Amino acid sequence: MGREAGEEAAAQDFFISYADADRGWAEWIAWTLEEAGYRVLIQAWDFTPGSSWESRLSQGISLSRTVLVILSAAYTDSVFSEGEWQAAWSSDPDGSRRRILPVKVDDTYTPPPGLLSSLVYLNLAGLSESAARDRLLSGLSAALSGRSKAKMAPEFPQPHSLPPSDRRKPAAEPDFPVGREAPFGERQTSRLEDVFQPVGVPSVTFVAPKEYIPFRLALRQRGLCVVVEGPSGIGKTTLLDWAVSQDSARLGPVVTYTARKPDDVGLIKRLPLDGHIGIIVIDDFHRLPDDTQRLLVDYLKRLADDPNSSGKLVIIGIPETAASLVSASFDVANRIRVFRLGPASRKQIGELIAKGEGALNISFKNKKQIIRTSAGSLITAQSLCSHLAALAGVEETMPEQTVVQTDLHAVRAQVADELRIKYRAAVYEFAAMDAPNEATCVDLLLEIGRTDDGVVALDNARTQSLSLMMALKRIGPTAGQDPPESLLARHFFYDARSNRVMADDPQLLFYLRQLRRDTLMSEVGKRLPTPRDHAFVCYSHADTGWQERLLMHLDPLERMGVIDVWSDKRIEIGANWEDEITYALDRARFAILLISADFLASDFIRRVELPALLTAAEGGGCRVVPILVRASAFSQTPELSRFQHANPGGKTLASLSEEEAEQVLANVARWLISFINKGST
Repeated sequence: MGREAGEEAAAQDFFISYADADRGWAEWIAWTLEEAGYRVLIQAWDFTPGSSWESRLSQGISLSRTVLVILSAAYTDSVFSEGEWQAAWSSDPDGSRRRILPVKVDDTYTPPPGLLSSLVYLNLAGLSESAARDRLLSGLSAALSGRSKAKMAPEFPQPHSLPPSDRRKPAAEPDFPVGREAPFGERQTSRLEDVFQPVGVPSVTFVAPKEYIPFRLALRQRGLCVVVEGPSGIGKTTLLDWAVSQDSARLGPVVTYTARKPDDVGLIKRLPLDGHIGIIVIDDFHRLPDDTQRLLVDYLKRLADDPNSSGKLVIIGIPETAASLVSASFDVANRIRVFRLGPASRKQIGELIAKGEGALNISFKNKKQIIRTSAGSLITAQSLCSHLAALAGVEETMPEQTVVQTDLHAVRAQVADELRIKYRAAVYEFAAMDAPNEATCVDLLLEIGRTDDGVVALDNARTQSLSLMMALKRIGPTAGQDPPESLLARHFFYDARSNRVMADDPQLLFYLRQLRRDTLMSEVGKRLPTPRDHAFVCYSHADTGWQERLLMHLDPLERMGVIDVWSDKRIEIGANWEDEITYALDRARFAILLISADFLASDFIRRVELPALLTAAEGGGCRVVPILVRASAFSQTPELSRFQHANPGGKTLASLSEEEAEQVLANVARWLISFINKGST
C-alpha cells in the first residue's frame, strides 16, 4: 500500500499539522503511518524548495481525509497551526467524518477553551517507542472504523491530484523523539537556569506577543524595512530571535550589529557604501550618531525601491524610533513596517509563569503578586521567578509538586545585592556628575527607576542647570561623533534631539528601584539637608474611609504644586514599606493625625511614626495637625493633646453630619494653603 516514486495520490489519508518545535514527533508519526500503508502529507517532506507554501498547505488540508493534530504547548502558541485545524473543522463541524484527530505528545499541554478542548485525543506522552507505535496505530484504526457510513452509495469521486513534488523523506527511519515526558511516565528534567532566564532568549518560557505572526510575515517581505520599538525588558530581541529561528530556511543569513559596540558602529557606517545581502539587524539604533542615522535612512529607501535588492534592514530601538526615522526623511514612512511593543499584559506574564511551573513541577503560592511586581516586564518576571524558586531550593524539575512561597521582600534584597556588583560603579558615577551641593542627578536616577520604560523627558527647569547639561554630554553622542565608550555611557543614554535621558537595561531599572535617596546621597558624598516638603497623613487602617476623604480635599493642593501629600497608599506593590515610610517621615513638613481609639492603640504608629513626627515638631521642622475622627482618649494623651486639633468644639467627625465633617476637612486644606503662603516654617 506504500507510495511509489512519482505516483500522485487522488487524496491523502492524513495531513499532519504540527508546530516547528514538534517536528521530531511529526516525522516519527509520518514514518510510522506510511510503514503501516497510510498515505501522509507532511510539510517537512512535501513542501520542497520552489513550491508554493500556501498552495500546498491549502491542498493538503482539503484533499486529506484526516488532519492529524499534534497537541503540545508549542502548538497552542502557533497561530499558523491554529489556522490549519480550524480549516479542517469548518468542513466537519460535528466531527462525524473524523476530519480532525488530535494526538497529544506533551503532558504539560492543557487544551485551551474552545473547539479543541471538546475532542477526544490519543495520548502518546510518556510512552516508550513500541508502546507509542501500538497506541497510535490501534487508535487510528478505531477512530477511522468508527466513522458513520451513508445509507446510499456515494457518488464516484472526481479525481484530484497534487502537483508533482520531489519529496524530502529521509532515507532512514527517524529516531523516536525524546518528548517532554520520558518513558514510563517520568517527567523530563529541566534545570532552573534553562527555564527562567533573566538574561538571553528564553526557550521554555517564551511567550509570543500578538505581533508575532505579522512580524514574521514582515520579515519575509523583500526590501521592506522593519522597525521594532518599545521600552526595555518587554522582549524586542526575543521576538526577533524566535521569528528568525522559526523561519531560518526562508530568511537566509541574519547578522546583528549593535550601536553599543564601537566595532559594530564602524560596520554599520559602511553599509550604505558596501551594501549587503540577507538581513542586517541594527540594535540600539537610537545610540547611533545623527549623521549615521541619516545615511541609514537613505540606504533603507534604496533597498525598498530596488526590486532586485536582496538586502533588508531590521531596526530595533526605544519608543519613537520610527518617528526619528520619519523626521530624518518624511518619505520613508511608506517604506517601513513598525511594530510597537508595549508592556506585557498580566495574561502574558501569567502564561510565562505557568510554563515555568509546568517545566519545574512547581506552583508559586501568590502568582498575582509576582505579576503585579513585574510591572509589565517579562525580563523582571523571569528574574523574580528564578530567585523565588532558588530560595525555595528548586534547582531542577521537582519529583513531586512543590509549592514555592512568594517572599518578594527577600528576593528584592537578594537581587539588589547581586546587581549592586554590576551597576554600582555606573550608578555612583551618574549620581556624582553634578556638584557636591546638588542632587539633580541623584533625583534623576531615582526618577528613571520609577518609570515603566526607563525614559525621562527633561523639563525646562532641569535643562537650565548648566552642570546637568554638561554632565549629560558624557552619556550622549554629539553631532558627527560616535557614542561615548565609558562605563557610564554603556548603561545610560541622553538623546539631545528629544531631550530625554534613558536606561534601557531592565535589570538596571530593577536595581534603581531598590535605592534610597538618603543612602545614595551619602555614598556619593552629597551633603544636602533633607527638604521637608510633605504633608504626612498618619492614620489607623480602621479609619481608611476618613483618610480617603481627607486626601480628596488635599488633592487640589497637590495638583497646584502647593504641597506633596504622602500616605501609605503611595507605597507600590513589592516596595519596602518600612523604608518608604521612614523616607516620608524624614520629609514631613506637616503631620496630619487622624485621631481615634484605633490610632492610639496602633503599635506601629506609637513605635515608629509618632516618635519621628514629634521629634521633628520639637525641632521646629514639622507642624502637627490633629483631626479627631472618632471618640478616643486624645485629651488624656499629653504628647498629642498639646497640639491644637482642627475640630470646632472638640466634636469628632463621626459625631457631625456628613456636610459638617466635610467642612472640617476643607478647613484643614485651606489652613495649609494659608500657612504655606505666609512662608512660615
